[in-house]
Amino acid sequence: MTYGADGTPAGGNPPGNDPRHGLGNPPRNYPPMGATPPPGGPPPGYPQAGPPPPGTPAQPSAEQQRPRSRAPWFLVGALVIALASGLVGGLVGAGIAGREGSSAQTAPFGGQLPSVADPAEEAPRGSVQWAAERVLPSVVKIDVDTVSASGSGSGVILSSDGVILTNNHVVAGSDGTVDVAFNDGSVAPGRVIAGDAQFDIAVVQVEGRTDLTPVEIGSSGALNVGQPVVAIGSPLGLSATVTTGIVSALNRPVYAGGETAEETSVIDAIQTDAAINPGNSGGALVNLNGELVGVNTAIATLGRAGMGQGGSIGLGFSIPIDQAKRVADELLATGEVRKATLGVLVDMRDPERGALVTEIVPDGAAEQAGIPPGAVVVGLDDRPITTATALIAAVRSQVPGDVVEISWIPPDGGALQRAQVELREG
Repeated sequence: MTYGADGTPAGGNPPGNDPRHGLGNPPRNYPPMGATPPPGGPPPGYPQAGPPPPGTPAQPSAEQQRPRSRAPWFLVGALVIALASGLVGGLVGAGIAGREGSSAQTAPFGGQLPSVADPAEEAPRGSVQWAAERVLPSVVKIDVDTVSASGSGSGVILSSDGVILTNNHVVAGSDGTVDVAFNDGSVAPGRVIAGDAQFDIAVVQVEGRTDLTPVEIGSSGALNVGQPVVAIGSPLGLSATVTTGIVSALNRPVYAGGETAEETSVIDAIQTDAAINPGNSGGALVNLNGELVGVNTAIATLGRAGMGQGGSIGLGFSIPIDQAKRVADELLATGEVRKATLGVLVDMRDPERGALVTEIVPDGAAEQAGIPPGAVVVGLDDRPITTATALIAAVRSQVPGDVVEISWIPPDGGALQRAQVELREG
């Protein structure tokens, strides 16, 4: 059987699997992603995210209102699976805040109320204040109207003529048009050029502006755990909000489950304790040089039943800019994104052993490298693979044509094996 780019058999869906099932739990009535419900009801549903490890020890569980599928396999590099276990806590997108959800006094977009105080001294380079002043003109608020509600998210300016980087889930509910509010208080219409739900990245083109301040692009590959970072966006519609923290972890596998498999993303995320809240999605995570290193996309919550999601508990997640920029460039060039695939199906129910291979895609990368069904993948290059989701995230962070070293334990439990694998496009 051959498999399509979305992980389904060519021309159809995997036997016994509902195509609506995204990675993780596919509830029909999850609370909206990062949304503050407007009067009279919630805004339209946005993806709910959840951390990867199924079967972990009991911890606070997220609200689950839809039956779970228990299909135990996953095509690595494509998104067609429902987890066999529940979420740990629960990750919610940081992205859409209902416009009527906050009663705080607000200033123009720049976030400053009139003051008679003397001007502050110039901030020293490398301080949080210096980084914030440098980046604020490059961060926007994105207002989205849908059939049933309105909401807002954040975005980052990539070019002076109005190319905006944001999360796909911020603009997915729109009719292709949005309103973009800038740091100087001006507002301009924008249109969604393209987006990819599996990478959760979209690009928007603002109309009629050629004088914008693009953000300086940094390198997420240069980040270190413990390094200070600054998050900038529009949580709960409060524009130009700046919070600070550190890089808490790198290469954190995070999945965000949408309404369908095609709407589900797996993120090889930057974890930060900088406060990220609903409305921050699509906003900037920057280093103290004012360079963009990540796109804020999801937060963890304790998930009390019936209460939707809460705010920041110090567990925020950002898409590394090295990946986000590549995806944005491909969307701008072709409207599509190439996705790497290893060509194996993995069992999602045995996370403590690595990634258990249940099936090999014929003529795929894994078959060419000699990886057999029943093997347990425990490493990709120098990165340990402890769960199936970790393998999925690691592969997804690569580009088709990349050559990686896969380490696995044979089905009979023999000596560790290694092979060089050229990832395919899928």
